[in-house]
Amino acid sequence: MESRATVLIDLGTERGLPDVETPPSSESRRISARWSAGLLVVLLVLFGVTAADPPHGGLRPGGNLAVPAGSTFFVAGDVLLVSAGPAGRPNSLTAYDLPSGTRRWTVSAATASRHHAELVGDAILIGELDSVGRRTVTTARSARTGEVWWSRPGRVLRVPGSSLGLGVSEVRSVSGAGRRLEGDVEAVDLGTGIVRWRLPLSSTAVVQPVPGDPARVLILHDNVTAELRDLGTGDLVSSGRLPPADYAQSNPRVIADRLVLRHPAGRGFSVTGYDLPGLTQRWTHPGGEPGEAVRDCQGLACLDGETRVMALDPASGTERWTRARPPGWHSIVWSPDILLRPDAYRGQSLLAVAEGSALRILGALPAGVVDCRAGPASLVCRTAPDRLGVWRLSA
Repeated sequence: MESRATVLIDLGTERGLPDVETPPSSESRRISARWSAGLLVVLLVLFGVTAADPPHGGLRPGGNLAVPAGSTFFVAGDVLLVSAGPAGRPNSLTAYDLPSGTRRWTVSAATASRHHAELVGDAILIGELDSVGRRTVTTARSARTGEVWWSRPGRVLRVPGSSLGLGVSEVRSVSGAGRRLEGDVEAVDLGTGIVRWRLPLSSTAVVQPVPGDPARVLILHDNVTAELRDLGTGDLVSSGRLPPADYAQSNPRVIADRLVLRHPAGRGFSVTGYDLPGLTQRWTHPGGEPGEAVRDCQGLACLDGETRVMALDPASGTERWTRARPPGWHSIVWSPDILLRPDAYRGQSLLAVAEGSALRILGALPAGVVDCRAGPASLVCRTAPDRLGVWRLSA
């Protein structure tokens, strides 16, 4: 009998869905006539792929690593980190170069249910997650030596292009883990861990980094008041009110200098774009399917639903393209949008990248792969309890 295994791809906030985000609901909707023809074409192409020899495309084997059975692993940029150790005792944390697999360093580290890591210059920010997914501690280590530079409670949000991050605390509940924040918002120097300024929150809020020159931070309070503050000083730049919505770390999104919010409108939903820093409404587009989420897909505002993905221009709200979701394929990383189809070729799972409204096959994973992580140019999967396989991702 053919052996089949479920493939889990976990790519973190840089190469995939935010680790605090809830995927779209599974309620199916009727596919509209205007793009059902595109779905048929995609299915015919994929049928031809699965019936032929295994595809190679942009997925190239890069070697194997022996790791302790029961270890956990995660990726930060071009660094693979493996955490291992007996239950109840300090773990060892080992870093490897990707895609070569050369060991960099091994240090002692605290035990955590899960980890999340990001490479920021010469530092690796490692977040320890508890059993409900809250980041309880963030530690900055040297990417070269593993030396601890600083450590602080809670989560640190990166601001692309800035040496400052945002120190925040996630709400202490199972239902709210990762969705909203409480306590203080602090601007943290990522090199030293020093707090530059602090803003107490009167209640829960959503905090969004706003990259740019100068960089800013958007704070959405639970009374739908929005504040835009200077990241370097904490000074108020502008403020306004937004419509009631399901506010969370994934809603709204800051995409290409626009704030994009999905919110109720009449009996359905709308997506609205606001300029920054003025918070002036510029456009509104019908939301469409229940359960849609707004993503940043390479500078476009994508409405990610159960049966389709629609890309909007964040400056004007104009529809740029629409792509059907062929049955069996699931997005496992955004920007670029990489999709997975389990058991698509003789028990193997196929990977594909969405390029606008089309799909391009990247390659196939071997049978039995059950756990993967990805960096900018590498894919790492557990191929046995004590072994990791490395693949190179290429254009």
